[in-house]
Amino acid sequence: MNSINQNKGFVVLTTTVLLSIASIAFTAQMASTQLLDNKIVANDYRNNEAFVNAESGINLLLSRLDDPIRGPEIFTRATYDDSTTYTDSSTDNPYRVTLTWLNANTLELVSTGKSMDGSAQRIISLQITPEMSFNLPQAAVSFNGRVNLDELAMVNNGCEGFSAADCESPGNFADYQLVSHPENPTAMGLCPGSVDNKAFYEPITADNSLEVGSSDTHGNTIKWPNNVPANSYFFETLAGGSEPTSLFESTFGVSKAAGVTALNDAADKTAAGDVVNTKVAKVVGGEGCSSRLQALGDEINAIYITGDCEIDPSDTENKYFYIGTVNDPKMVFIEGGTFTGPSGTDISANRVASVSGMLYFLPGKHDVLDADGNVVATEEDSIVDMQGVRVNGTVLSEYSCSYDQAEHRTKQPFSVRYDKAVLDTLYGNIDRNRLTYNGYSIVQGSWRDF
Repeated sequence: MNSINQNKGFVVLTTTVLLSIASIAFTAQMASTQLLDNKIVANDYRNNEAFVNAESGINLLLSRLDDPIRGPEIFTRATYDDSTTYTDSSTDNPYRVTLTWLNANTLELVSTGKSMDGSAQRIISLQITPEMSFNLPQAAVSFNGRVNLDELAMVNNGCEGFSAADCESPGNFADYQLVSHPENPTAMGLCPGSVDNKAFYEPITADNSLEVGSSDTHGNTIKWPNNVPANSYFFETLAGGSEPTSLFESTFGVSKAAGVTALNDAADKTAAGDVVNTKVAKVVGGEGCSSRLQALGDEINAIYITGDCEIDPSDTENKYFYIGTVNDPKMVFIEGGTFTGPSGTDISANRVASVSGMLYFLPGKHDVLDADGNVVATEEDSIVDMQGVRVNGTVLSEYSCSYDQAEHRTKQPFSVRYDKAVLDTLYGNIDRNRLTYNGYSIVQGSWRDF
């Protein structure tokens, strides 16, 4: 009997111990689960807190970009820096937002937010496209002197095919068909060729022309347009902020000498592989010039040609030698020359240099010799022949006389069509001389959070 009772007692004791162990294990498991749940909730809370702070950074910077005063200031800073960082380290909204240019037309906002205790972090990125206006040349053709064009030449301010009413409305049109400086003292009497009613000869009386140096209807002297605001840049050279006294200053905000120096510096840096905002290629003229131009990569935004550029017939396509396209226009400077045929001959009716973007003629210099052949002075070239040149965009010339005489209709005449859309693309690509920030648009599908 005692043995049975002892066995029952042992079973009860064993059962009690096992139940106690099970109860302790269950309790421990419940406590562990609860602690894990608490950690998950806490982590989720901190993660959400970090996300809200990161989102606050994005929203605050977007609201500042919407502000008519802060927006342009932020945009201007971001234009010329590799990246700009905005930080709010207050206890309420700890975040850090970086604004970086991905390309010439797209900005990326990256906001890093943290939880209050710093244990959680979330990153949100968003891409925006700024809406911008540029300091574009105001005319289809602009000359720092006189101009004499053959009757076959075409200077189109963008109104071709439009009615008068449509042409006067805002859009893809030049403010002037022609801006010139016919009273330039060195320009008088220089332009060759016949001067008759059929020729496009300065001074002219067209309503949509601007003659710098002449008097307006109120008797005031007409000055060069001021197209460049203060704190602009021309190939990493500070520009703008003063009243222009020349065509080059009116267009880029720096003197011609400073501009040429900036071009050479940018070309040297590009050739050396240095990091530059705008890639410039310097191309030597003469034989093989067209082949050297064709060999340039698409990343080149501006081209600086020195001397006459010979166009090899084998480099042409359907009579045209193309520099740039509507979607990838180029800023082309040609110093001390023009586009010619092989061995310096004129461009014939079978060859035309066609530029999409901007073509700027810059005078070179030549030695003045005495009767014995000794150099007595150095003078700047004064005239340039533009026949055989076609431009979709705008043409500018620093020469005292710019002319085109396609004799007996055997040569291609000069032709230019002002195209604001092409110039907007060009100035956007070179990332220079931005005039006005007009807000932004969000790139669809660019929101990322992780």
